[in-house]
Amino acid sequence: MHRSHSPQDSERPDHRPGRWLNLGVLAHVDAGKTSLTEALLHAGGALDQLGRVDDGTTQTDTLALERRRGITIRTAVASFAVGDVTVNLVDTPGHPDFIAEVDRSLAVLDGAILVLSAVEGVQAQTIVLYRALRRLGVPVVFMINKIDRSGADPDRVIAAIRRRLTTAVVPLGTVRAPGTPAAAPVPLDWDDPGTAEATTVRLADHDDAVLQAWVDRGRLLDRSSFTAALGRLTRRGACQPLTYGSAVTSAGVTELITTVTDLMPAEAADPTAPVSGQVFKIERDDSGDRVCSVRIRTGTLVVRELVPVGGEEAGRVTRIEVFEPGGPTHRDRAVAGQIARVHGLGKARLGDRLGAEPAGLPELNFPPPALETTIVTRDHDQQLALYTALSELGDRDPLIRLRTDDQGASRISIYGEVQQQVIADTLLLEHGIEVDFHSTTVICIERPAGIGRAVLRMGDPDHLFGYTFGVTVEPHRPGAGLELILDVPRSEVPMHVYSTVDAFREALGRYVELPLASGPQGWRVTDLRLIVTESDFNPPGPSTTHVKHTVEQVVAEAVRQAGTIVCEPVDRFSLETPLDAISGTLALLGRHRGVPDTPMINGAVAVITGTVPTAELDPIRRNLHNATHGEGLLETRLDHYTPRRPRPGPSD
Repeated sequence: MHRSHSPQDSERPDHRPGRWLNLGVLAHVDAGKTSLTEALLHAGGALDQLGRVDDGTTQTDTLALERRRGITIRTAVASFAVGDVTVNLVDTPGHPDFIAEVDRSLAVLDGAILVLSAVEGVQAQTIVLYRALRRLGVPVVFMINKIDRSGADPDRVIAAIRRRLTTAVVPLGTVRAPGTPAAAPVPLDWDDPGTAEATTVRLADHDDAVLQAWVDRGRLLDRSSFTAALGRLTRRGACQPLTYGSAVTSAGVTELITTVTDLMPAEAADPTAPVSGQVFKIERDDSGDRVCSVRIRTGTLVVRELVPVGGEEAGRVTRIEVFEPGGPTHRDRAVAGQIARVHGLGKARLGDRLGAEPAGLPELNFPPPALETTIVTRDHDQQLALYTALSELGDRDPLIRLRTDDQGASRISIYGEVQQQVIADTLLLEHGIEVDFHSTTVICIERPAGIGRAVLRMGDPDHLFGYTFGVTVEPHRPGAGLELILDVPRSEVPMHVYSTVDAFREALGRYVELPLASGPQGWRVTDLRLIVTESDFNPPGPSTTHVKHTVEQVVAEAVRQAGTIVCEPVDRFSLETPLDAISGTLALLGRHRGVPDTPMINGAVAVITGTVPTAELDPIRRNLHNATHGEGLLETRLDHYTPRRPRPGPSD
């Protein structure tokens, strides 16, 4: 059950001094992340009783699909207080289909708890998440969960962390009776003289001040100086503390809260700075209005304030709900360090920056979706409503790309099957539309196969516009995109509409987007040189609408005349596998058109790099667990496109 503020409290401005710690909880699927979030909220006094993932009663997993599948899909925020620090827990997805959602939430964090199972240990997504946290400079505390489960082996997990993640891990104790219901963390024993020496030796490797005090004066760390030194090292990412516990029994949860609030950087507000923030989640309220979850970076955001969004025109804030213990609470302002639900920013998109551009903001870095699928309504009368709803989803999230194929069907870009189900769940929940998916393929491109020419002249049959336009389309080098060349005299540019030649060129760049968005074979046309060979008009000249429509028709025809070659994406991969699984891993790659480089040996792990068609990644991922005994890690990025070849029959 949720604790709640009184109505009087919720409407009163919050002027209490304090600090805010925005803390992520991350893990491989099924490591117990959401259960740990519940345990933290309960221990922090924000929940009267624990929810259970298996029962679908957790606070942060609120989507119907989250409750059914027992996984986190959308980033959720909940809060509790520790002294003068308000901890905003950000429960992030762990499934690879939602890595973009994860990266957006990581960008607003002050620190993160990376949860590992005491049984399964370091898993593939654990490594991906840890590397993302390090890339973004987010301090990390490891938490080995499920110490009470049969088969729990914390020492084996620590060894795997040192082998696969980092040697700078600092365990804050040991575990008594692991693998039994009585399992419990045992803190460092500062009454034991060996503790001071062991902790000094461990931190001296990373802290010059500790090393100098030890070497020059023989000074060993005590509890207080150890905490201070470890806090410095944690905040700058030089060390990662490690705690133990069980979300089910609540063992070690209080100790984890103490660790993160002592060692992580809690931010105090500077209300006088220019306001800035970052949108990391967008949803709709009961009235259908857009609500943005925003991390306030600097300054103060006030109701009724006009604030620039995404570097463009301002949106007016109509309502603010600040995340506080007890839930989102109406306030007249939100200050630096806080997370708020902001109403009124109707044009904001995920990842947008609000207000000023403070220095040091992390850059989001995730690949665009590689798959595209056709989406249809079960009730054919809702097809238009579906297109409107998908357009709205795409407007909120720039990674959801919508297009209409040559049959008039709606196609959207996705990361994988689970995200596909989430879109279906969202459409049903927010719009009352039931949908099905089919014809899922990788997203290809088209390149011109040859030279194509087309022209429409004033007076031509069926050409109703007062403008002449001609182009030549020819192939360009791979990766060149579009090169637009004006090969017409300045006198033939309609300067009465476009004040300069550069303005005309810029307008043409916009006009050709539509005909190039879907070529003769349904894919985006790119890597071409488009040469304008004719441009003419009679006084007083054409309207912009006449120019636009003429350009669209002529470019589409020139592309058709040139013909196109469909090119499929090829990814560059890095695959980590145990040495004893290297032959099976290479065989798996070979069956799916992978072209590996010579493997590199790094201790007990082989690192294989190379290229593979993007279309083959899904079957590789599905079979990688068996091929590598569950220890394989595959990371990929788009490398290039190559002419599509007929695919071999299924082999796995």
